[in-house]
Amino acid sequence: MATEMSTETNNLGALNQAFSDYPQHIKKEPRVAYAGTRGSYGEAASLAFFKQDCELFAYKTFEDVFIALSQGFIDYGVLPIENSSTGSIAAVYDLLSRYQYYIVGEEEIKARHCLLAPKGASLATITEVYSHPQGFSQSEEFLKDFPDWKCIPYFNTAIAAEYVAGQNDPTMAAIASRRAGEIYNLEVLAEDINFSQTNVTRFVIISRQIELFENPSRVSIAFRLPHRPGALYEIIGIFSALPTIHSMPLTMPLLKARSRPTSSIEALISQTLIVASPPVALLIRKAMSPVPPATSRKV
Repeated sequence: MATEMSTETNNLGALNQAFSDYPQHIKKEPRVAYAGTRGSYGEAASLAFFKQDCELFAYKTFEDVFIALSQGFIDYGVLPIENSSTGSIAAVYDLLSRYQYYIVGEEEIKARHCLLAPKGASLATITEVYSHPQGFSQSEEFLKDFPDWKCIPYFNTAIAAEYVAGQNDPTMAAIASRRAGEIYNLEVLAEDINFSQTNVTRFVIISRQIELFENPSRVSIAFRLPHRPGALYEIIGIFSALPTIHSMPLTMPLLKARSRPTSSIEALISQTLIVASPPVALLIRKAMSPVPPATSRKV
């Protein structure tokens, strides 16, 4: 309990400092990490957000990015958190909760999957397909036409393409981006195989510190609440004051309450609003204040 209270106090202190220093600016030539390798959607999101003015580092897993951030090897991490076709990426939510780092930006990337294979391969020669589980999920309609193919999960779509290229086996294919195919000299056997042609992945930019860049437009707050009736309602209720203090109507585009194997409730609220305005800053501070313990009452 003392540790949780200390964390809450530290978070509030960091938040107050961020608001007092607003706006902050992205570090010059930042060190940026993503999960995957060259040709991955994580690399594309990193370049879209930071442009060319950054030093990129590729790591094999999502947690490797968090570890690199914790050890000071990088300034920012870029990780997928939600896909328009398959929903939330639970592993990243769990890592955010465990490491207690901050979301300081986001970037949306349209994911257009291709079936890639070594030169000389064809749909008839393929027996094994490698990709990240999200790649398989987003291409499931295409894969239904080839029930005999063995789908083998891999760390990342681009890492899968790199592996298949290294094997140079006409029975093996990968689901990844066209750019990954170009980088690893693979042929495109089928393109746009994701079942939704508006397949968009939202990436978040994470940092060890709270940073409010100019004109922020969304706030995401994660809570660990006591497992008692009304705890989540009390937090959401704080935001009901928004219509009376701000000209924007109250909208809640994303609300997630995720049950975990603990004695608490974890929830993430993502709210579109003018984050840097004084009334909103006050509400965020209030929402992040420790939740008081339940008072005993007779029923």
